[in-house]
Amino acid sequence: MAVALMLGGNAFAQDAAPSPNATINLIHLMVKKGLITQSEADGLLSQANAEAAQAQAAAAQPAAVPTIADGAKPGDVRVTYVPQSVRNEIRDQVKQEVIAQAKNEHWAEPNALPDWLDRITWYGDVHVRDESWLYSRKNADDFINYAQLNQTGPYDINSITSGQLPPILNSTENRPNMLRLQAHIGMHVKLGDTITTGVALASGDDDNPVSTTQTLGGGLEKKDIWLNEAWIRWQPNSNFSLTAGRMPDPFMVTDLIFAPELNFDGVAAHGDLPFSDNLKAFATLSEVPIQYTSNNAPTDSYSTAKYSAGDNWLSAAQFGLQWRFANDATWKVALAYYFFDHMQGQLSAPCYLATTGQNYCSTDDTAPDYMQWGNTVFLLRDIIPSTSSPDNYAQPQFVGLSYNYHVADLTNKIDFKIGETPMEIQAEYERNMAYSTRDAFDRYPDGLGVPVNNYQGSTSTTGEATTGPYKSGPVGWLLRGIIGNPHPMAANEWNIALGYKYLQPDATLDGLTDQNFHLGGTNAKGFIFSADYGIADRTWVSARYYGAKQVYGPPFTLDIVQFEISTKF
Repeated sequence: MAVALMLGGNAFAQDAAPSPNATINLIHLMVKKGLITQSEADGLLSQANAEAAQAQAAAAQPAAVPTIADGAKPGDVRVTYVPQSVRNEIRDQVKQEVIAQAKNEHWAEPNALPDWLDRITWYGDVHVRDESWLYSRKNADDFINYAQLNQTGPYDINSITSGQLPPILNSTENRPNMLRLQAHIGMHVKLGDTITTGVALASGDDDNPVSTTQTLGGGLEKKDIWLNEAWIRWQPNSNFSLTAGRMPDPFMVTDLIFAPELNFDGVAAHGDLPFSDNLKAFATLSEVPIQYTSNNAPTDSYSTAKYSAGDNWLSAAQFGLQWRFANDATWKVALAYYFFDHMQGQLSAPCYLATTGQNYCSTDDTAPDYMQWGNTVFLLRDIIPSTSSPDNYAQPQFVGLSYNYHVADLTNKIDFKIGETPMEIQAEYERNMAYSTRDAFDRYPDGLGVPVNNYQGSTSTTGEATTGPYKSGPVGWLLRGIIGNPHPMAANEWNIALGYKYLQPDATLDGLTDQNFHLGGTNAKGFIFSADYGIADRTWVSARYYGAKQVYGPPFTLDIVQFEISTKF
């Protein structure tokens, strides 16, 4: 209305005050500059006024709501269609915002890590344990530690010339509440479609092959780290693999003849032969070096007197079947033969230690590199008496194994469920096929090579092998039942296990058996109880009891109790 009154007069002033409308001001400026006449300007202003009035009238009317015949009913919700271009724009905007936040908070940086890291898988575990060794006060107190004798020997068995006792095992004094741990860390690297390699480190008190347990304390000194695995695996397809180096146990076993932590050096081939979805055969072949003769042994001899190559190997083969005979039930059975080559010690040639001043004999290298307790042993050196003192002379000795070990082993594992609860039954039987009592007593003339241990409460070596006090045997077996998840990896998962183990003295190599049962070795029998309970993801607590005593010989009963917390990643 103000614009109409201003423009309605007959005489329009050239110098009218500026209007708030930019278009009117522009028309006034064009008249002032002589670009158009006043009458032309009046016409333009009249037209602009008319269009403005029409726009105001249209704005005053309510907008008509279009009727859409889409079948919608009262209460239905319509979703506005978003064009693809708009969706792409939203996606790109969100992506940029997420990437910016990730960079600011340092939880993702694209292209910051090399692609080879994607081929590496890390893993590890930590176990902290309170452990007690509880000895019976009825145990004998004079068990010779033959493993220690070999490690620190030779030991002079003539008490008159040596003036000291041989190394003796503790068999009566308890060792309660020792704080111990195990730690492992390793990686697997995928080098291609068919090649994988692995390296792992582990804790351990020493370099023994059967345990990575480390006892804490010791003046708070730093703990040792050992190379526990280092292997390369070629796997051209899913049914065959070939592994070389230091590797985990490639065989299907329990803890009867091999310790759970025992790793194998050498080469192993494994193959699967599927017959159907529920049945397959498998086989494992392996060659394992047990010990080598040192190149320079004896170190203080001329080259012509060095020991010949006497390398000892384990050649092993295992064949088995896996049969899923129900939806939640599987039976695995495997027959294995472990051929330990040349583990039996050899009596030396007559050894003139007193007259030559030498400190070695010809077969010292046939003493085992590592042993624990239980196997039958004999004195390796045939020492010639001193001419100056034929009735009283030094007799420094090592011990060797009286038998070879060719072990046949049958292992069974049945996994099934009762309701939703997993169950497992383990049964294993093994026998040393090279065992012969006659060989232990009749190998050498004049009473040489006769066993020095495993006598039934006596050190006498007289009498026939079948009726005398010597006691040994080639048989071992284990039976165990497990209820619950065998490996709890989540909160509230659990298991309980009860088993019985029996190992005669020469059923297998004592150096490779589980250290938790009777502190390792053979010539032991007894119960094993364990329970695990998951307290968080990948974290669980355990309680274990090993109650064992000797199969033959003087009494030696030992109970081991463990309480442990473990975590795995």
